[in-house]
Amino acid sequence: MVKPLGLFVFTSIACFSLTPGCGSTDSGSVSVGGGTSMTIPSPGGASQFGGGASGSAEASLTAAGTAGMTSTTAGTAGITSSIGGGSGTGGGGQSNGGGGGSAVVAGAGGMSGGAGAGGGVNGHVRIGMSAGCNKAPPAADSTTKFVKHEVHMAGLDAVYLKGGKNYASDGPYDYTFRPYGIQLPTNYDPSKRYAVTFGAGGCGGSATNFASHPDGSFQIAPQGTTLQVGLSYLGPCFNDGGPSIDNRVDTPDEPYFRAVMKDLEANYCFDLSKVFVGGYSSGGWESYLLGCATADLVRGIGADEGGQRAMHPVCKNPVAAVLVAGETDTENPIGPLTLDSDAGKRLGSYGSGPSRDEILMRNGCTGTATVPADAKYPACVKYTGCPAAYPVIWCSLPNTGHNNSKYDNVEYSPGMMWDVLGALPAPT
Repeated sequence: MVKPLGLFVFTSIACFSLTPGCGSTDSGSVSVGGGTSMTIPSPGGASQFGGGASGSAEASLTAAGTAGMTSTTAGTAGITSSIGGGSGTGGGGQSNGGGGGSAVVAGAGGMSGGAGAGGGVNGHVRIGMSAGCNKAPPAADSTTKFVKHEVHMAGLDAVYLKGGKNYASDGPYDYTFRPYGIQLPTNYDPSKRYAVTFGAGGCGGSATNFASHPDGSFQIAPQGTTLQVGLSYLGPCFNDGGPSIDNRVDTPDEPYFRAVMKDLEANYCFDLSKVFVGGYSSGGWESYLLGCATADLVRGIGADEGGQRAMHPVCKNPVAAVLVAGETDTENPIGPLTLDSDAGKRLGSYGSGPSRDEILMRNGCTGTATVPADAKYPACVKYTGCPAAYPVIWCSLPNTGHNNSKYDNVEYSPGMMWDVLGALPAPT
């Protein structure tokens, strides 16, 4: 049985452990630039998690700066994780504001301190209503089935374009042109601000098959209650990162998601602060990715299995998270893994446990204490040191392997995901 361990072990402290005791329509072309300048250091490097010495992409889980770090205090070298803005100094914490580009260097106040204009770990997704409010939806859309829409992406790195090393296509689709599906809520009212729930399924199928039979793949909210969106990969899995794209820090799935969001905002009415992503297996990896790279848009994630790749886009904001993992899942292990282990090489990840720990740190959670999350889901715990607006729920299922979220006759995924995410307070 693989147990989740702490986030990282630092040289200046013993251990920072976070382990708990179809119709078809084209809604129009949307162009969104890709992210080709994103960089991310590996865990253990001073440039992401505080302290002195730098870590390489293959840094061990014990390699960290001598200044050290607890969940709320950075070393004097500070955090330089390029989370957002320009070249601001001091101000403690991660800054999400500014002009983007160069790294923001946090002062000695560390991650939990008050940040600059961008809001740091207390920053949040946008608030207000989408531009599509009071606008009739596309005529072919339905409240009883998912309908295909398509989006265009521009600005992708050449490796993802035709002739590039990582180019992929399926029928008319490639990384610059992809489908998604949408189903309207029951009695959709374009003057009412709904929540949006994105669904991402496991590996299998293709973009052309999805386009012929669009669906929600995996949905955390009951049918008819939200604007439900199904995300499509080219096949056979999402390209959230890892070895499938040469462990690059950019991924074609971020500009795809942003293009879909832009299309939704122009055509439908929803609350900008109520955007959620859920998925299992490959969709779980996609949920971790989007809860990191697009946390300026995404309020919360419900991820079953999966995790975050060691090399990934910059994580932009805190994110509420309900995370389900099987303790005997060998396909997507809890870990912690090393990048030179078989699973680490195959996945390009430290495992779902360290991925959870990154969210805990990013959310500004303090301490390691947990309490039972919900009596209906006895395998789930809630970290008590997290902000109320950004809770982290961890469901570690004993004797449970891959593609199985049921334990002791209780279904955990989607299970409690919408119970938590749908009831979140307004971001602060």
